[in-house]
Amino acid sequence: MKKYITLIALIVISAKLFAQDGRASDEDLARAMRGGRLSLNAEKSILSAGEQTQINIDVYIPPATNNNGDFITDGHPVHMSDAAHALANAGIPISYHARNWKILQGGGSLDIIDEYLVKYTAPANAPRDNTMVISVELIPTGHDLPKVVLLKTLYFENGDNIFAFNVPASGINDARYSQKTTGAKASATNPSTVAAIDPAILARIPAAERARLQAQKNHVDAAVQASDVNVLSLTSNANAIYDPANNVTVIKFIGLGRDLGPGHPSAAGNGFMIITYTGGLTKGVHPFNGISNSISFGPDIRPSVKNCACAMQGNQSLQKLKCGGTLTITKMDGDFITGTISSTIWNNKTGHDKTFNRGTVYGVFKIRKAYQDYHP
Repeated sequence: MKKYITLIALIVISAKLFAQDGRASDEDLARAMRGGRLSLNAEKSILSAGEQTQINIDVYIPPATNNNGDFITDGHPVHMSDAAHALANAGIPISYHARNWKILQGGGSLDIIDEYLVKYTAPANAPRDNTMVISVELIPTGHDLPKVVLLKTLYFENGDNIFAFNVPASGINDARYSQKTTGAKASATNPSTVAAIDPAILARIPAAERARLQAQKNHVDAAVQASDVNVLSLTSNANAIYDPANNVTVIKFIGLGRDLGPGHPSAAGNGFMIITYTGGLTKGVHPFNGISNSISFGPDIRPSVKNCACAMQGNQSLQKLKCGGTLTITKMDGDFITGTISSTIWNNKTGHDKTFNRGTVYGVFKIRKAYQDYHP
């Protein structure tokens, strides 16, 4: 009990010191390490065959709040490589050394960059359960701290839309949600958007009437093709709409499901995610730090389930905690757009106080373009 109280006191002291000047001091780093705020974080947590990512050991400096519970400073992770260098220059002993990086499952390879940083390369073929697990041991430099083993789960890309959420302080650890993009054909009246007529019933319809119905279908298809609106994309569970008047793009995902475990991709679920960013649907990197940028993710449509979000309009506490990261469009192929999202997210674990825990979301997506052309 005494050691537990001491750890809590160290964390509280660290937050107060951090609030004095709005940045982490060397003492903050040392205390945070002793307070158990260490984790493995990957630059990209969803990888395709042979793709690489860096994996860092990070120490998390918690946010500071005033007496009213409002944020004074932003909590943020610091790479242990940087922290170790800073502490060495200050003559402060570091609490842990990293040893024995391992690939526990899934294959691939590791290249050690330094004690606290590695580069991981995904295998050429998907592992049996589409997951790769990396581990590292943290050996304490003193006798008053326990040995720690950190784990990081990475996912092999095997679908259209895959998102991995990580907010350790809220108990969200590499939670993966996915879905397959619906709407694969171009006709507005094909069976993917309207129910097909049973052939047995269709055969009973007089030939002249069938010809009239087909003519009407052709007329609707032609009208849709001549317009900017892609009806099939608008009804898809994953699409993007660009507003040229405000230079804002909105991407929505509906029906995201939580993966059931290794080797068991999710069925359709009730999860949703809305991404808004300043800019159009163009290839390249879109910095995710504009005023209009936001993410809202809910694992379920029930109001009692806590969401992850950033820059959520209407929430004064959360608006101070801005998004940071990038949305990258890698390919535009006909009606489809593929890319990645990497951003900071925030989660209010209790749902009723002003404390938000910082985390990350990384995802790959394949969405439909809801409008064929744009006329600003």
